[in-house]
Amino acid sequence: MTRFLLYTLAAVLGAATAAHAAPLLGAIGAVAGWISSLGAVGQAIIGIGLSVGASLLQKAITGKQQKADTRDPGVNLSIRMGDNQPLTFIAGDYATAGRRKYAGTWGDIDGTPNAYFVDVIELSSLPQSGLNGVWADDQNLTLLTGEAHGELGYPVAEYRRGGADYMWVKFYDGSQTSADSYLVSRFGSDADRPFASAMIGRGVTYAIVTCRYDRDLFSSAPNMLFELGSIPLYDPRKDSSVGGSGAHRWDNPATWEPSNNLPVITYNVIRGIYCGNQWIYGGQNLSAYRLPAANWMAAMNEADALVDDGAGPVPAFRGGYEFRGDQRPLDAIEELRLACNARLAEVGGVFKISVGAPGSAVYAFSDDDVVITKGQSFSPHGSLDDTVNAVEATYPEPAEKWTMKDAPARYDSALEVLDGNRRLPQGVSFEACPHGGQVQRLMLAMLNDARRFRTHQICLPPDAWPLEPNDVVSWTSVRNGYDNKKFLIVAVAAPMSANVVVSLKEIDPADYDWSAADALPTAVGWIGKIGVPAQVMTGWTVQPATLYDASGAAWRPTIRVSWAGGLEDVERVWVQVRLAASGDVVFDSDSTRYASPYYSLLQPVFQPNTEYEVRGRYVPVSTRPTEWSAWLSVTTPNVLADLDVTLETVGEDVRKRFEELQADLDRSIRRSSELAMALSLQGSVGLLDRQVLRQQSGEALAQIIEEKLVRASEDEALAQTLELVGAEIAGVSASVVEERQARVTADEAIAQQTSSVTALLNENFAAGQVKFAATANQSGVNARFSVLLRAGTGSGYHESGLYLEIYTEGGVQRSRFAVNADQFVVLNNGQRPFLFEGGVLKLNASHIGTIVAGLLLGSSGKTRLDLDNDYLSVSD
Repeated sequence: MTRFLLYTLAAVLGAATAAHAAPLLGAIGAVAGWISSLGAVGQAIIGIGLSVGASLLQKAITGKQQKADTRDPGVNLSIRMGDNQPLTFIAGDYATAGRRKYAGTWGDIDGTPNAYFVDVIELSSLPQSGLNGVWADDQNLTLLTGEAHGELGYPVAEYRRGGADYMWVKFYDGSQTSADSYLVSRFGSDADRPFASAMIGRGVTYAIVTCRYDRDLFSSAPNMLFELGSIPLYDPRKDSSVGGSGAHRWDNPATWEPSNNLPVITYNVIRGIYCGNQWIYGGQNLSAYRLPAANWMAAMNEADALVDDGAGPVPAFRGGYEFRGDQRPLDAIEELRLACNARLAEVGGVFKISVGAPGSAVYAFSDDDVVITKGQSFSPHGSLDDTVNAVEATYPEPAEKWTMKDAPARYDSALEVLDGNRRLPQGVSFEACPHGGQVQRLMLAMLNDARRFRTHQICLPPDAWPLEPNDVVSWTSVRNGYDNKKFLIVAVAAPMSANVVVSLKEIDPADYDWSAADALPTAVGWIGKIGVPAQVMTGWTVQPATLYDASGAAWRPTIRVSWAGGLEDVERVWVQVRLAASGDVVFDSDSTRYASPYYSLLQPVFQPNTEYEVRGRYVPVSTRPTEWSAWLSVTTPNVLADLDVTLETVGEDVRKRFEELQADLDRSIRRSSELAMALSLQGSVGLLDRQVLRQQSGEALAQIIEEKLVRASEDEALAQTLELVGAEIAGVSASVVEERQARVTADEAIAQQTSSVTALLNENFAAGQVKFAATANQSGVNARFSVLLRAGTGSGYHESGLYLEIYTEGGVQRSRFAVNADQFVVLNNGQRPFLFEGGVLKLNASHIGTIVAGLLLGSSGKTRLDLDNDYLSVSD
């Protein structure tokens, strides 16, 4: 019978065939089986026990060399596609980019078609315990779990801009029993790729990523990476039926829990990973006795023991791994073993494990106990090719998006001197250990263990029969100079006799000692989205200023703002002004041009002797970000103390404008009336006083009438006709008068156009006038458009009108729109949200930020709020 260290479990786990992942859109299908051989353990290994690498470092190298080339090293950082991808799942702490199972676009925002891109990514072929983190491109995301969207999932803080969200993540842990309603509603009727209600993904862990198009945020679909919690695992320490304490039961996966304990993960893989009754990966139907509970519990406890890695106590050996169906389980177990410096042994079909420092000696002997009639071998040191005095390693670093990172190399100058002033490094990849401090401890233990060169192969008497691989023995040898020197049993063989042949390798428990002082300095590089830094407002100053009228007198208080000049990619300056007392923004405009002399006098009406706060921000030609300046305080000049701008003042100005319009309309009606009288031929045409006609109707009109009268005197028939028409016009007339005027001098330019209409019927009349007027002179520019209507009888008339004007006052341009009407209505699809009638303003619906009022009355008249006097009264 032969007993030896088993670094690969080929006798149980066999060789892998291609096991492919079940599609997301259905239940997990069966996977191809693993060949399981539970027959004889093997032939005797007398003479080969020392040829297999016995040190931790040699086993790591040998295991790596023997691995099938089935996967890239480290975490899967790129999304895979296609249904020919293998089944995967994660045990422990790990990450994956997953497999794309569906993609589509939908929506239309502000004219942008297909505004939303949806990516459905399968993360695991088994239910996982949760989502621990998400990356997009090189940015670690923050999911706003308290603001979940009903359809899209959790918004992402890093993709929120201007109060709008541009990315959402939704996660399913594999326990779902129905298809995602969002996918069904958006793509269920897709003609080419319908997402049906039967696409549940039972038992499959997947994520839905939705991105809203923004050219500054996305140049393509983001590269996602998901950090997953472990699948539930069985821990015999938590099973009271096998000597542990707890509710775990091997035959009831509902009692299991996630774990990142490396021996726990290894235990489950050896016994087999199942989904319900369906075998998925690893061993099949291994009985519990083949993994002795006491041995495995001790290893699990060793892995949970706290160690100070330099940043506080942490479990000694934790990790994780993404298992793939096309990878041999023995290769996956090699990664787990390497991450905790474990030694695995098979003895008569029973699997045992040793983690960390070797235990106490279970057998002691001296030179007298060695059977000298059997052959012996001794190797005091290895060859130069096998000698190592430095260890370099890589591992997946979560803080750097799980990329493989170089750990601080472990060099030893004293060892280099012993080895002929040569550095003899060996590289190791810890793919299942995403913890830098743990990797350093593994490297130090490996280097120390690699310097234990002495190996023996000897024959011991029959009392050594209980010895097994991984046992520690103590040897006192005068011939070799040993005093209770510790050796690890690498292999045990029983030839056809009662004696036992053992292969021994020297060990020293001190090789595994660690303190925080042993930690080498390390740094995690920054990783994230490289964006254009926001431009800060520079040279921003604010000063009180005064606007002056044409006579040079102080007219209005204002604020002067200025900024740095000569900057590239700046088109305008955005200015905001707020009252210092209340914080209310009273001016907000981004229309100030960025040009020399790089300052501006703000135009709004500011209160005199009032403290304001002003800030500025550059508006670039491009879309790069900019930032506001700090709020700067300024107090306006006291130049409006004697000017009371009130509703009465404004009303007086409007009244004067309407009086001017009324005077224009009076003149137009008078001209129309005079024309009618001139054309009335009452009495005799020859009695008409031409001079009076010229005075009333103007020279041109008199000339026309004179010509008509001359022709009438020559033609009696025409004279009679004119007389009849004149008689009618005396009572009824209608006229249209259009007047145009333009004048340009050295000091002033004036242009105006007036159109008037008049209709008379006895004492009833109606008239209207539309006038355009523009003036430009040294005092400023003025433009006005006005409409005035008048209608009535001999006893009186009624007027209505409006005007729109731009005028210059005190050197400042202003605009005004005024209406004179008994009823003023704003319509919206037949509704009247705004109505002024009978001297009362009525608002059917309003949203008012600030109200300044003197008196508020309830509609019933019973409630009275006197704001001017701070008095409230309610009457019956």
